[in-house]
Amino acid sequence: MSGPSPAAWRLLLLAALLSVGLSVAVLVRALDGVGAATASHSAAIDVLEPLPATATLPRQVFTATAEAPLPSPTALPPAATPVPLQDDARLRAVILEALGPDVEDYAVAVWRLADGRSATIDGERVFYAASLFKMAVLYEAERRHAAGELSFDDSVTLTAEDVAEDLGTLAELGAGEGDAVPVWRLLEAMVTFSDNTSAVALLHHLGGAAVDATLRGLGLEQTSVNTEELPTTAAEMAALMGAAIAGTGVGPEAAAEMRALLARQTIRSGIPRGVPEDVHVGNKTGTWAGATHDVAYVEAPGGDYVLAVLSDGEGGWEPIVRVSAAVYAEMAGAEAGTIRR
Repeated sequence: MSGPSPAAWRLLLLAALLSVGLSVAVLVRALDGVGAATASHSAAIDVLEPLPATATLPRQVFTATAEAPLPSPTALPPAATPVPLQDDARLRAVILEALGPDVEDYAVAVWRLADGRSATIDGERVFYAASLFKMAVLYEAERRHAAGELSFDDSVTLTAEDVAEDLGTLAELGAGEGDAVPVWRLLEAMVTFSDNTSAVALLHHLGGAAVDATLRGLGLEQTSVNTEELPTTAAEMAALMGAAIAGTGVGPEAAAEMRALLARQTIRSGIPRGVPEDVHVGNKTGTWAGATHDVAYVEAPGGDYVLAVLSDGEGGWEPIVRVSAAVYAEMAGAEAGTIRR
């Protein structure tokens, strides 16, 4: 086996910074109200998001009700034990084979929390994040909530600048310019159907510089939400997803909440399509002209792993689905299943 690549070493350093949080990590398998979302995660929505102004969402995914926005976790299993990342040549070869001729347009980072098995393909390459920036906003909101600095019931007033970012999903939120919207409703809309207005309103409320400072505290040096370029890398997106689901810096309740929210994601055209129907997946996509990204956690039989696949090519979702199927088969020690359509 050859030595770890530079991107793998970078993930190793990031994992070291995450290790304290991993020592109190929780691998949550069930949350109130998540079952239905899990059962429906195979329904691929083959659209780019943010949606164009003329687009119609395939189903109602959010209604403004008084119900609790983020369900309380059930009894939590024992914490995971942190382990260092282990660069795996076989896993890397599997990913390269799955990408095939699309390899030059895609970057991949994957690692399993339980044993540190990992691989990267061009993991430090910088991409325009598109809606992946919403993962950073979600993490920062949860961090402040866990620290007692933010209540999910706090209201944020939508400004004209916020509303101007709408690309067809604001009607699902049921709010407009000048309306005061609870943080929990904005988080739900931002993640589940990738509403831009909600994300920008939250970003203004939290402060882009403050979000970036939190990212630096996690060891993420390239990713930024405080610039129009919105740079990120596959390695850093995998690290951020790992921090979120492990509860690094936020605790087990926040980790459970983020898992539940990401599991309610309605854009499932990428990583979720590559795993079997009964496997729990939470993901966040990011798409724009010339950009197709997905980052997810997968609760595989061999242990939870995080996978980030970013692209600036024309291959779209299909190479991401191929990588997801190949990684799942390798991680779960099973034959790759039929890719869902």
